[in-house]
Amino acid sequence: MKLTFAYWGNYTIAFIALLRTLGVDFISPEKTNTATIEEGAKLSPSMYCFPLKVNMGNYLSSIRKGADTVLMVTSLSGSCRLRYYAAIEDKALAEAGHKVDFIIFNQSYKDIYSKIKEISQASNWTIFKAVCIFLKKLRMIERLEKKAQYIRPREKIRGEIDEVLKWSFQELDEKHNLKAISVLEKEIYQKIREIEIDRNKKVPRVGIIGEIFTVTDNMVNFDIEKKLGEEGIEVHREMNISYYLKKILFPCKDWIMQRKIMPYLKSTVGGNGRDAIYEMLGYGEKNFDGIVHLLPFGCMPETTVRPILEKLHKQTGMPFLSLSLDEQVAEAGIATRIEAFVDVVKNHYFRKEEKS
Repeated sequence: MKLTFAYWGNYTIAFIALLRTLGVDFISPEKTNTATIEEGAKLSPSMYCFPLKVNMGNYLSSIRKGADTVLMVTSLSGSCRLRYYAAIEDKALAEAGHKVDFIIFNQSYKDIYSKIKEISQASNWTIFKAVCIFLKKLRMIERLEKKAQYIRPREKIRGEIDEVLKWSFQELDEKHNLKAISVLEKEIYQKIREIEIDRNKKVPRVGIIGEIFTVTDNMVNFDIEKKLGEEGIEVHREMNISYYLKKILFPCKDWIMQRKIMPYLKSTVGGNGRDAIYEMLGYGEKNFDGIVHLLPFGCMPETTVRPILEKLHKQTGMPFLSLSLDEQVAEAGIATRIEAFVDVVKNHYFRKEEKS
């Protein structure tokens, strides 16, 4: 068995570390690009979710290198089509002449552990060590992304934080034990402290909400966080893997979320639909200056809640931009919409500052 999995932005580093520490034979997915998306889209059902098409492109590049088994997460409930991904992908790949096996696991600690045990046959100690390294890298990735969101609109020399990030993620991928990772972490934060920023600079704040894969993978969303940061806007994003892990560990978080959004949505819609409403309400309470909603074209949960998000936009007055992404969307078109949105956000911010 030679495993592969879908490329998922900077998180790919953490997943590689997990499999490497477990001693699993695997092939790392190539970084998502235009060619992989186009290739995946050709084999996928035309009206299916955009993430599936991206994943298919990732799998194809690994299959050509010898991968014969795909490891992927699924969802066993709700209306999100993620629960059908494995069946659809298996059929599409088989029809194209690629026979592969799928190992799927649902979003529960028990199933994750059983699948890790199944594919690795590792001891409990090795699994514990692998999970610790995975979580350590995951935490570093998310903290560095948040640091960049704060620094980009304030750095005096544009691009310094992105150079540090690029170097940091390359180095992080090469560190294979907790001690080496901790040493690297100190070195990274020393480099970040050396970046000159204007701490007194007041900048507009924009929250990014939506479907988790589209929101967190910079190759899929055209690096929107970087684009907004370079335009002088501080980006905030709650949706990440840690957010999901906390919801699994603390089920009460889901109850709290549903209670808050009850006036707008009284039932689940699957995917990250309820999370988007919850996050937008939170950003409104914090007096943010804009919201960007990212979703795959045709995503049922996100499409269902978009009218609610538009209603909140009218109630709060926060500028709102909803971007539906698929293989047909061109970066130039996205850039134009972002530029127009930035102008609206800045006008909103300056009017608000004048009143205060």
